Amino acid sequence: MNTRLAFALVATLFTASVVAAQQEEPDFLFGAPRGAISVRGGYLLASANSEIYELFSKDLTIQASDFNAFVLGIDGALTLHPRLDVLLGFEYSRAAVDSEYRDFEEDNGAPITQTTELRTFPLSASIKVYVTPRGREISRFAFVPSKARPYVGAGAGLIWYKLEQAGDFVDFTDLAIFSEQFSSSGWSTETHVFGGLDLQLSPRWYLSFEGRYVWANAELVENCAVEFETGCFVGFDPIDLSGLRITAGFNYSF
Repeated sequence: MNTRLAFALVATLFTASVVAAQQEEPDFLFGAPRGAISVRGGYLLASANSEIYELFSKDLTIQASDFNAFVLGIDGALTLHPRLDVLLGFEYSRAAVDSEYRDFEEDNGAPITQTTELRTFPLSASIKVYVTPRGREISRFAFVPSKARPYVGAGAGLIWYKLEQAGDFVDFTDLAIFSEQFSSSGWSTETHVFGGLDLQLSPRWYLSFEGRYVWANAELVENCAVEFETGCFVGFDPIDLSGLRITAGFNYSF
């Protein structure tokens, strides 16, 4: 409830500031924008299509959709052309799911439980192309921004991930139950495409909606960190880190 009230307060204050800006600012800028900062949040629909996810789903009460997660992203843009920006940005997402074995239980009938967590952190560079003009110059010093700005783009970068699984597990050689923490983390490359729409709130502020698909796979690290008493995921294909991001946020032009 406190979180909801906090979000409601922030939204109210932001709306009030935008309304005030609209009342105080003229409907034009003194020159075309040179760049922008955007903050967006939304939901990640994970692909979860690799061998490690199949093992989780087969033995544990985990589904591919359990790796869907909320995502937060920040982008900085530099204008190279009236319809072209270069972007640098990052995102963060975290999915955590509690599970138990489907076909095994403790001697006393209690479930054999564990927690699985996947975090991702993409760092990317992109080219963003506006489909229609971002505005029009009405004189040497006056620029009127467009009310709506559809765009598309593509790029590439690096993605960091960390997969952890902790709890109780079954040794299928003798059916013994043991406690363990498995972990794997590392970097890999990613590519992505995106498209969206900016809707004007004031001459400098826009409400943005975006869909972005990221393709990425990363090797599961096999060097177990014995000093931290953690195990590792051995003998699996690379983990699938791909997925669709559907986000909304605010874009500020400067």
